[in-house]
Amino acid sequence: MNYKLKLCIQIAIMSSLLLKNGCVPRRLIVNHPNLVNNFYFEPKLAKGRNLSQSDLSDKRELLKLKVQYAYYKLEQGDRFFDEDFHNGIDCYKVAFSVLKDAVNLGTENLKSKYKTFDNWVNSENDTIMFTDNDLYDLYWLGAAYGGLIKSSRGDPFEIVKLPKIGKILNSASSINHEWNDGVLHSALLAYTATRVDLSDEELLEIADKHYTIAISLSDSLDASPFVTYAESIDKKFQNRNEFLKKLDYAISIDVDKKKEIRMGNIISQDRAKWLLTKTDEYFFE
Repeated sequence: MNYKLKLCIQIAIMSSLLLKNGCVPRRLIVNHPNLVNNFYFEPKLAKGRNLSQSDLSDKRELLKLKVQYAYYKLEQGDRFFDEDFHNGIDCYKVAFSVLKDAVNLGTENLKSKYKTFDNWVNSENDTIMFTDNDLYDLYWLGAAYGGLIKSSRGDPFEIVKLPKIGKILNSASSINHEWNDGVLHSALLAYTATRVDLSDEELLEIADKHYTIAISLSDSLDASPFVTYAESIDKKFQNRNEFLKKLDYAISIDVDKKKEIRMGNIISQDRAKWLLTKTDEYFFE
């Protein structure tokens, strides 16, 4: 059960949200992760520590950067687990620390506008009327919580926060579900796959809805919902042919057609290729 929760949280919230700066070469991203870490993330994080602590736009940029960096470390960790378990654990520990900061920062951003936000996110009774201007903060806070749970590697004190992700993302989706070309649906697809309160039929119905809307709003140019569905749904239900089909399609997407998600697509395609190498491990027939 813990493995499912950890695995599924990561998928769309990594692929659909992250690493969208298009200026880093593909070969560098995929083949030289330490260079990306040292010359892309570290300088940006160092600069972020000097950003104005009173300017909301600076705080938002820092929140996004922390989540991007943490998911980058989680992706590194997933690869290391196959070859060097201890290195994988180290990557997860780094991600966990960064994501704790990100959750605090995202919460602070929303509390500055809504004093009762803490009560809202922890209670079924409180109500907040969010606006379009809150979508960015809600989205990245949901991503931070998702990564925090994954990086905890099954810590029950973190897993109990899972419903917060659904509450945050569903609230954002109710404001404008088309925001940012459907990334909320990609995130909700990943969240849906972690829900243990759904029957298989309910899971498929809700997952199919979010998947269909996500690829429609992105004009099938975002690789993340294809990778998400393949890894969290097709794998679970042992749909080998659909698993292969979706991953092959994700790999075929021209990453230069949508510059704003070029980095995210490169990372998603690299994950798709990695998943394909594990096909025989995932499927019994």
